[in-house]
Amino acid sequence: MFTVKEKLPDFWNLSQKTAFALRAGKFPDWKPLIQQIKPLLDESFIESMDKVISGWRKIATLHDGQTAFHTLLVLSLCLNLPEYTLSDEQTCMEIEWAAVLHDLDKNLTRSDPAHPFRSAAVVSRIMPELGFELLPNIGDTDLETWSNLVMSAQRPDGEKMIHDHSSLREIIDGVYKCWGKDSSAARVLKAVLLHQSLPTVKEWNNAVLLTDEELSYTLTLSDMKVLGTLMLADSDSWNIFSEVRTSYLYELRASTAETRSRIQSVVKLGESSSK
Repeated sequence: MFTVKEKLPDFWNLSQKTAFALRAGKFPDWKPLIQQIKPLLDESFIESMDKVISGWRKIATLHDGQTAFHTLLVLSLCLNLPEYTLSDEQTCMEIEWAAVLHDLDKNLTRSDPAHPFRSAAVVSRIMPELGFELLPNIGDTDLETWSNLVMSAQRPDGEKMIHDHSSLREIIDGVYKCWGKDSSAARVLKAVLLHQSLPTVKEWNNAVLLTDEELSYTLTLSDMKVLGTLMLADSDSWNIFSEVRTSYLYELRASTAETRSRIQSVVKLGESSSK
């Protein structure tokens, strides 16, 4: 797999610059922060991004580019998290790509419950170009089949669409079939796919959550190194200047720890049942 720095050098440099400024407390509020990252909306920047990340133009031009701003902030915040800085090189690269790709097919700036599945469907089609190698004998037809399955896994819930877990086992099996079970591609794809399928903070919660049975075949502790870090930065990006920021981060880390405990429990239960 290529690194974000190799494939998207301008985006990487702006993210690093923003991460440093955030770490140094140089932004008193949103106005100077948005001013610094405003080059994201320059046509030349959008064009260079879209050549590598097909679909970037959509999120850079929809709603005044708010999702593009959010994406860069998520990567910048990831770069400052201990969950990232203390990780090995491969995990760091996986976190970086998960941050860049997690909202690639988001239609609304905030509440768009089905967007993780749609984004994963879009991401799967461009992963080979980013250096994520497919398993032998896997081709474009297999990718298209998986992408279509994930794109269809949504259902109406009032006026909005939400992601649907009824085909989740088939979706996860498809990830393993195309990229392998313990691969960077699998961890990145699952982070994109499931970043709104786990508990977060009590004040607000995601529309569809993984049951213990779904968790048993979907996520591993290794996956959580990427997904958990993405979820922290994804939430934090909305609360940079909020009074609740510290308490939310504490609660999110507690929720992530609880998810890891659930994963360990279902693994032990499965091992006991197989004896």
